[in-house]
Amino acid sequence: MDEIALLQQQLAAVQQQEAALKLSNHNVIDLLLKLQQLGKVQVIHTRSGKQFLTPSQLEREIADLVALHGGRLSLTELEQLLDVDRSYVAKHAAALCHRGGRGQRDAHFLVNSGEELLTNAYLDAIMEDTDTLLQERGTASLGALAQQFDFAVDYMREVVRSRLGSVLHAREQGNTLYTSSYVQTQKARVRGAFAAVTRPVFVPDLVRAFGFDEAVANEAVAEFVQTKVLSGMMRGREYVPFVFLAAQRESMTSFFQQNGYLEHVRARQLQVARPFDFLKKRFEDAVPLQESVVSRALQLQVEGEVEVAVNDATFVDVRALLPSALPAGDVSLLLSMSPAFSEATAGAAGPKAYQIADSYAVSAAFFNACIDKFKDDAVLKASRAAVQQKSRGVHELPSAREREHDEEDEEEDDEDFGGKRGKKSKRSKGGSKRGADESGGKASGKSRKNKKAAKRGADAGAGGHDGNSSAAGQISIVPSREDATALLTQWFPALEELQDEEEFMDGMLAHLEVQMNDVYSSALSKALSSILRGDAASLRELRKTFEDRFDEQLSRLLVLEKGFNKLAMHVDAKDPAGMEQLALVETHLLNSEAVELAALVTSFTAEAHSLELEGVPPMSSSQDGDEKKSSADIVSRLTTLSDENKKTLESSLQPPTASALVRLWTLATAGRRSLADFMAHVPVLAEALSMPLRKLDRKKERQVVFGYRQAVLADLDEQAAVQDAGNEHCALISALVLQLFFQQNTGLPASFPRETVSYASMVLQAFKPSVSEKVTKTMQTFVTLASAISSSAEPVEQQQQSEWSESLTATRALVLLKDLSAAD
Repeated sequence: MDEIALLQQQLAAVQQQEAALKLSNHNVIDLLLKLQQLGKVQVIHTRSGKQFLTPSQLEREIADLVALHGGRLSLTELEQLLDVDRSYVAKHAAALCHRGGRGQRDAHFLVNSGEELLTNAYLDAIMEDTDTLLQERGTASLGALAQQFDFAVDYMREVVRSRLGSVLHAREQGNTLYTSSYVQTQKARVRGAFAAVTRPVFVPDLVRAFGFDEAVANEAVAEFVQTKVLSGMMRGREYVPFVFLAAQRESMTSFFQQNGYLEHVRARQLQVARPFDFLKKRFEDAVPLQESVVSRALQLQVEGEVEVAVNDATFVDVRALLPSALPAGDVSLLLSMSPAFSEATAGAAGPKAYQIADSYAVSAAFFNACIDKFKDDAVLKASRAAVQQKSRGVHELPSAREREHDEEDEEEDDEDFGGKRGKKSKRSKGGSKRGADESGGKASGKSRKNKKAAKRGADAGAGGHDGNSSAAGQISIVPSREDATALLTQWFPALEELQDEEEFMDGMLAHLEVQMNDVYSSALSKALSSILRGDAASLRELRKTFEDRFDEQLSRLLVLEKGFNKLAMHVDAKDPAGMEQLALVETHLLNSEAVELAALVTSFTAEAHSLELEGVPPMSSSQDGDEKKSSADIVSRLTTLSDENKKTLESSLQPPTASALVRLWTLATAGRRSLADFMAHVPVLAEALSMPLRKLDRKKERQVVFGYRQAVLADLDEQAAVQDAGNEHCALISALVLQLFFQQNTGLPASFPRETVSYASMVLQAFKPSVSEKVTKTMQTFVTLASAISSSAEPVEQQQQSEWSESLTATRALVLLKDLSAAD
C-alpha cells in the first residue's frame, strides 16, 4: 500500500511540472508502437487502447487482485477488473503459478480447468476451517468438501492429503475423513454390539440398527474377529458367533439322533465340511450316502420293509417310510444296499427282489405272479389270433386226422357205454334211439368227407411249419405299454394307485419285457401250429377233459336232485309258505349247479369250434401247466348267456347243437325254473354233442355223497374260523350246517341258499317228526339266532356273538353225530 501511495505522489508531481517538450497522444502511441516493433519495449494494451501495462506489472496486479479477493478469483473476473484481453490474463496467471513454489504460502494455483486462480494461503485457510468442523463432527466426506468448495473430488483429495497431520488432524479412509476420537468411539460401540450377539446377524442390518458408520464398523468387525476380540467368525457379510455354532452343531447331532438322517447341505450351513466323519465320532454305525448320512436303524427299517415285501410276494415304495427331505439319489442308494437285491445271498434262484424306479422294491415272486397272469392272457389272445387267421383264410386247417380220431373215439365210446346210454334214454322217452340213428348218419357222412380231406390234410401238413413261422412273424399279440398297464392294474388292484407313476410302471414293464415277449410269442406259435397241424391229439384231450368234468358235475347234480326230491316229499303241497321256500331252494340249485354245468358246456363248445364268445374263456386256458385252475373254476364266472353269444352259437353251430345249448341256458336261468325240466334236457344235450352219458351206479353215488359231505364240512370249518366277517356270514354258516343236518337225516346231499335263512323253518319242519325234541330245539335255537343276526343291520353285540359261538359249537357237534338218537 505504501508503494502505491508513493507512486501517486510522484504522478501528481510530474503532472504539476511544466513540460519543456509536449507530444500529442497520437505521437506517443506511434512512438510506442515503433519501439514495440523494434523489440525495444514490451507492453500490453488495455482493451480501451488508452493504457499500457508491462508484463511484470500485469502479474503484480493479478496477484494483488487475487489477494484482495481472499486468495481465490476467477480469470473472468480478472479480465473485467484489469480490462485486458483474456489471453494475456491466462498467460500471465499461468506464469505466476509456475514461478511460485508449491509449499510456499504465496504460491498460486489454477484450478477447475484453468478457470480459477487461488493461493496456497487460501487452501490452508479452508483446511483450517475444515479441521475445526471435523473435530466437532468427527467425520467428513471428500465429496461433501469438494461440493462445498466447488472443487473436483480428485483435487480435493490431493489438497486434503497434502495437509493431513499438519493442518488436518484426521485420517482418510476411502473418501471419508475421520478423527481418532470418532474412530475409537465407533469401535467401542461396535465391539459392544457384536459381543452381545448370540445368533447369526447380517452386518449391514446391525450397522443400520445402531447407526454405525459402515466403513468403520466393517473394518472394526474384521479387526476384532482377526484379533479374537470377538468370539465369532465372518461368513460373507454375516457375523456368526461361536456360541451359536456350538449350539448348531449340538443341534445337528440331536437332529441326526432323532430323525435318523442329516443332509450335507444342512451340515455345510453349520460349517461342518465332512458330516460323516463328524457324526461317526458319536454314531459309529452311521451310513454315508451321496448327499446325506443316515442311521443304521433307518437302513434296517428299509431292509425290513423289503423283506416283508419279499415274504408277501408284493412290492413296496420305501419313500413312504423315509424322510421326504432325502434326495432321490440317496433313496436309491440306500435301497440298493438291501441284501434282498444281492446275487450272492440269493442263491441259484436269483435275487429275492429287484429295485425298480429308484425307490421301489418288487419281489421276484410278484414278478413271477405277473408272468403267470400274462401266460393265461397269452393263451387266450393266441387262441383268438389263431381263430382270426383261420377265418381270414390265411391258413388251411387240415382237420381230417382229428375228425377220423374223433370218430374212432366216438365209436369206441358207443361200444363201451352203449348199454348205459340206453338206460338214460328212458328219461327222454326214446329220444336217444332216434338221435343215435341221426348221429350215425352224420358220422358216416363225415367219414366219407374225411377220406376226401385226408390227402389235402397231408399235403397241407408238409408245409405247415413254414406257414407257422411266417404267420407268427406277421402278427403280434404282445400287449402295448398301455394294455400291459391296464392288465396289471386289473389283476393286481394294489397297482391302481401307481398307474400314473410312469417311472415305476416303465421299470416294471422293462423288467417283464423279455419274458412277456417270450410268453406271447411261444403261445402264438403254439396256437398257430395247432391250427396248421389240426392238433387232433389236443382236441381229443380237450374232449376227454370235458367229458370227465361234465360227468363229475352231472353226478353231483343228480345226487343233489335226489336230495331235493327227498326234501320235496316232506313238504306239504298245501302249505304255501313251505312250497315258496322249496321253490327258493330249487332256484338256488339252478343258479349254482345248473348254471355251472351250462357254463362248462359253453366253454367246451367255444373251444372245440373256435368260437369267440364274450366272457367265455376257452377250456385250454385251464390245461397249460401243472398248477393251473380247473375249467370249472374258470367258467363258473359265467352266469348267463348273452344275446350276442346266443346269436354266435346259432350262426356257427349245427341247429340241433345250438338249440340244445340255448335251451339248456333257458332252463337254467329263465322260464318256470324247474330242476326236473333241466335234468330232462341233459340227455338231449348229450345227444346233440354226440357224447355218451355215464351211468351213476351205487358205488359212484356213494363216492359223490361222501366227497360232498367232506367238502361241506371243510367249508364249514373254514368259515367258522373267520373272525368278524359280518352279519351275512351267519347265513352262510347256517346253510352249511343245514346241509349237514339234511344229509345226516336222509343220507343225501343238499345245497341251500347262502344269502338268507328264510328256508330253514321248512327244512326243520320236514324232519321234525323223525328227530327228538332235544335235537329240534337245538336246531331251532341255532336257526332263530342266525336269522336274527343275518337280518339285522346293526353290528353284532358281544353278548350275541357269545351266544352265536356257543350255539354253533353245539349244533356242529350235533350234525357230526353218526346217529341222532345218540344226542338224547
